[in-house]
Amino acid sequence: MHCTGFDFSYCCILPPYNSIQSQVVKTARSPYDFPQLLKADPNDPTVLVDGNKRMKLEYGHIDNTFSEGTKLAYWNIPYDVNKDGKYSDNENVGNAYFTHLYIYKDLKGSNPKHTSKDSEKLRIGIELPIPRDAGPSGQPLKNGHLHYTGDTGTIVYTKSSVLDNVPIVLTNPGIWDALGLPLTPFYDELMKKSPLEIVESDIRPYQEAWVGLVDAKSGKPVIDSHTGKPIKFIGTNPIDVPNCANCHSNENANGDTFTLYKQEKTFWKSLGASEYMANLKATSISILQIHDARHGTQFLAKYDPTSRSTQNRLGSDPVLCQQCHADNVIGVLQSKGIAQVLSGSKKRESWDTPIVALSEALHRVHQTMRPLPDSKGRTGTCAGCHPAHRQDGSMDGYPITPDGQNTYAQADNRDTEGGCFAGRDVHSNPNKDKDGVGTPEHLNAIGKWMQANVSKIGNGEGGKGMWCTNCHNQLSRELYQRDNLINAFQQTGETIRNLPLDKIALALGVDSETLINKYLDPKVVLDEKGHDTPGKSGILLTWSKKRMTPDIAVIATKDGQPLIRKDEDGDANVVILSANPTAILSELDLPKDATGITAVPYSAATDGRDYWLSPGSPHCADCHEAPFVEGQGGVAFPINQPGKYSLMRYSKGHAGLACQACHESIHGLYPVTPDVDTTTYKQAAQYNPDGSHGPLLCASCHEVNKSGVPLVAEALTWKGKKIKDDLDAAITWIHGNAHDLGGKNLH
Repeated sequence: MHCTGFDFSYCCILPPYNSIQSQVVKTARSPYDFPQLLKADPNDPTVLVDGNKRMKLEYGHIDNTFSEGTKLAYWNIPYDVNKDGKYSDNENVGNAYFTHLYIYKDLKGSNPKHTSKDSEKLRIGIELPIPRDAGPSGQPLKNGHLHYTGDTGTIVYTKSSVLDNVPIVLTNPGIWDALGLPLTPFYDELMKKSPLEIVESDIRPYQEAWVGLVDAKSGKPVIDSHTGKPIKFIGTNPIDVPNCANCHSNENANGDTFTLYKQEKTFWKSLGASEYMANLKATSISILQIHDARHGTQFLAKYDPTSRSTQNRLGSDPVLCQQCHADNVIGVLQSKGIAQVLSGSKKRESWDTPIVALSEALHRVHQTMRPLPDSKGRTGTCAGCHPAHRQDGSMDGYPITPDGQNTYAQADNRDTEGGCFAGRDVHSNPNKDKDGVGTPEHLNAIGKWMQANVSKIGNGEGGKGMWCTNCHNQLSRELYQRDNLINAFQQTGETIRNLPLDKIALALGVDSETLINKYLDPKVVLDEKGHDTPGKSGILLTWSKKRMTPDIAVIATKDGQPLIRKDEDGDANVVILSANPTAILSELDLPKDATGITAVPYSAATDGRDYWLSPGSPHCADCHEAPFVEGQGGVAFPINQPGKYSLMRYSKGHAGLACQACHESIHGLYPVTPDVDTTTYKQAAQYNPDGSHGPLLCASCHEVNKSGVPLVAEALTWKGKKIKDDLDAAITWIHGNAHDLGGKNLH
């Protein structure tokens, strides 16, 4: 679930960025035939090849064919990208957001001159301007064709303070993709009006993407030999709008101190703006005024609340948070320094304290000041800030009230009727076993505790499922740090994930009570001001400056300091000896001028620390037994790492299929509830021959027997038992025998 604003005339936290990713399977044509993953013409990544047939993958979205204009203020908002004091062609917010990303030749990471010289870089949005209604790769929102990522994946580069040419693998190898599309949550039909007339009930968070096979030459649809219909499938592209206005357009966040929002709201109301749009405009002013007051910035220095301008009311360029804050989620690895910002200096000195990562800055302050606990003590801030709009447009039961309170303060957050997670996917779907899954959960000790004490789905107790903080917590990082895997699916190597809870607590250096109350099911600990309490709250531990940050790599040192190489521009580059931070140091070769070796944490490589990267995000392996886990990383380093569990969205399993191919994306895992995410509910049913709602069954690709087991696999065994008549054993075999290649293609 991506969340972004749609009016960038003042400020916004994240740019619009939704992607379509697909794999193409030629299904089995006879009982003992094997399905095939189809690839592209080596000379044309848009052409899919099947024998003599040449096809393309056309894509689009149902009733969502444009963004800029009535749905989005992005390319139409000027921004002085090159800082020369004037606006030239292509100088706008749409081209300003990704200028930290660059390539040298293509999106495969090619670097023919083996250089890191700045003058050789082709920067996204500058040398490579982004067309209106297109993503950073240049692919359009409509009338486009998916590109095949080949054996390299889709790669751009970014820069950190200690390494130039940091590769960012946007999509794994072996995937067809259209990247970073500027999708909005608004249907074309609903936007036949002025942008000022948008109301909150116009939001449709579960957008329906489609991909269809067409003849490469004629463009005509390819017909399915089974159904006689064009080969065309739908998928979910979730996009929603955050809830900042519920606190920042009223006294909740502003109190009596910050009042500029009132004039801003009045101005837009006088022009006929809806209450919702006037509140969004007022919210931006509120956020910037509070930031100026608390951090010494000058965002509103030229703002004139009495101005009648509707184009640039700030009197300066919009505020893009990542211009100062590091944010791994879009590849900004360097923060500005505090002194640098306050003095207006163009350079951060080595002694200057870097500004905290954007994720830490946002989560720590909001969780501290507005924890919004429910009756169970679980924070409501997750759904309070992150979007939770419904596909039917109803605002009934919305998790945060218009004045910024938790709707479920006297109840349970999980009673919410919609959201990017709660009440949506398999982890919060009480009917999962009646409408999809049909197999055991395969839980480890942590998962069993969660099921028995939190979720209660799947054990006959009619539970409500998991809450955000049961996954997004410090425990995930602690488990990750202690992994040194040989085979991730079989969980061989070193790990503490397969231990009982008391042994896990011992490995973490805490007692069992602390493990439960701070790591497994952390709760709000209110102080006398109604704030969450640092040092006591396990929720705040996740966003704490002092918490453990996992290691990123092993580097060479000289006299106790990182060994540095300087490039043509004089930029520092550390010498990485292993992308696996738990590698055996004695087996690594030192460069001639090195005197030592050490493992360093993510905080040494990116000011974004580990947020939203593989070490800082939850994993299936946190709760599930092997082999129902992710593969290890490697291809997408430093997003993920060899010897460690990959993010689910970068993981591949059976026959080179992405985990998402059978299970959907991590917050929309099959089966979803039919009354929340109606798009994903339809998605799995189009593949499963029995119309069930996921995950995908073997019969989606294979000819199967009456037990649903592929005929080609009937003779196979799992732990000495034939899988012929045991679908669960067959599925376990499929997961357990996946090739653990770190994301590489299976050849």
